[in-house]
Amino acid sequence: MGQTRKRHYDRYTLAYKLTAVKLANHPEVKSCTVAESLGLHPVMLYRWQMEYRKGELRENRHMKTEDDSPKRRRADPGQSRAEELTAAKRRIKQLEKALAQREEELELLKKARRFFENARR
Repeated sequence: MGQTRKRHYDRYTLAYKLTAVKLANHPEVKSCTVAESLGLHPVMLYRWQMEYRKGELRENRHMKTEDDSPKRRRADPGQSRAEELTAAKRRIKQLEKALAQREEELELLKKARRFFENARR
């Protein structure tokens, strides 16, 4: 039988949690929007808000440092969008190249089919 893989869970610092909760508690901002922009699941942010209200929001001894989590690096929307745009452009070029190659292959196969049909006659 196969072994189960150990799951990787992000752990966040108390400062990060407090910042997220303060952003989500702003009256003109929806919690879902804040969670999405920070790369969090909305339920996690709601849990942090509830723990903050009860005074139970604490730092865990297993928490990562600020730079460890890739999700936290996405906090700057301008930078992440620029990186996503460059990656998307790179991917588009790859796909266009692959499409051109497939079109050439298709044309070659069509020519071969016509050639063999004419050879049979």
